Amino acid sequence: MKERIYKTMVQRYTSEIEDALLKIDMLMANAASNAVMVNHTDVTGEINKYLARAASASEKLALLRRFYSTN
Repeated sequence: MKERIYKTMVQRYTSEIEDALLKIDMLMANAASNAVMVNHTDVTGEINKYLARAASASEKLALLRRFYSTN
């Protein structure tokens, strides 16, 4: 059971990181092409928000691996 919980948490944090980075990529691609971005007038603020989410998930993942990894 412990291993299953550990693997689930790793997947959760990895997914959060990937989701945030994908959203940053999309915002940057739209900004570079001068596309109209409805509800995203503060592009840098949005990118900052997603970077914070990715950083938080990355830190949690590192702590999880440091203290609870079975390898």
